[in-house]
Amino acid sequence: MDLDDITVFREVALHGSMTKAAETLGYAQSSVTARIRKLETNLNVSLFYRNAKGVQLTPAGKIFLEQGVKITQLLDELYFRLHPDESAGGLLRIGSMETTAAIHLPVLLKKYHSLYDKVELSLQTGTTEYLINQVLNYNLDFAFVAAPINHPDIIEIAAFREEMVLVAEGRRSPKDIEEILRNRVLLVFPTGCSYRSLLERYLLENKSISLKRFEFGSLEAIIGGVASGIGISLLPKSAIADKIQSGTLTSYELPSHLRNCTTMLIQRKDITQTIAMANFIDIMNT
Repeated sequence: MDLDDITVFREVALHGSMTKAAETLGYAQSSVTARIRKLETNLNVSLFYRNAKGVQLTPAGKIFLEQGVKITQLLDELYFRLHPDESAGGLLRIGSMETTAAIHLPVLLKKYHSLYDKVELSLQTGTTEYLINQVLNYNLDFAFVAAPINHPDIIEIAAFREEMVLVAEGRRSPKDIEEILRNRVLLVFPTGCSYRSLLERYLLENKSISLKRFEFGSLEAIIGGVASGIGISLLPKSAIADKIQSGTLTSYELPSHLRNCTTMLIQRKDITQTIAMANFIDIMNT
């Protein structure tokens, strides 16, 4: 086994596919497949489950990924400490909630890339619960999630503060709040989304019971559904400010104890923070 084996393995694990890993690395697929099989033979374990859709990590593969990430991060850090005049490089794996990815990350990632163009960026979106698990399983370096997290293995850094609002279709009077809470469909992200949990808590406190929940996988789909009158949702005000101004949507204030939600940047405590990671935090805080 050499260090390139770890790099190849990491790419296969990241993409869940020998083919996609080969494309990323610029290798032939047969070469990637052969290296993974040789690695498994040398270690005398199976690192991946193979199926028609790609590959998935075995328990042994998860252990190898955890330790392999640490090794490659330490080597990247060593190289850039020995060559301080060179820009940071390597792969930075970032996770984010849909709303944060749509509103805050375009500007942040553009600025980061303009300064550190040798760093390869990977962005994955999902619910807060999903992203926390991805960080804990060493599949992401950072993730933007909704507070609170309060996990002993995670470091939290406050990133953005959001004002949450209840959202309905436009052209309604604020006096209609009781009406829109009555027997309305909730348009929500999948289970594990912190905004969904906050909306359900709000409705519970108001003794309002929604008969149906429609799950959507994107912010745009939820906004479109609310605007067309399918149902209501709860979203950061910054994500729909233009729709409110144009009258496409109507927003309603939440009680003060539910109104504000902080987006946190999280990482594992036991991960060595590379220069690329430190630079990302610096730019976020400027």
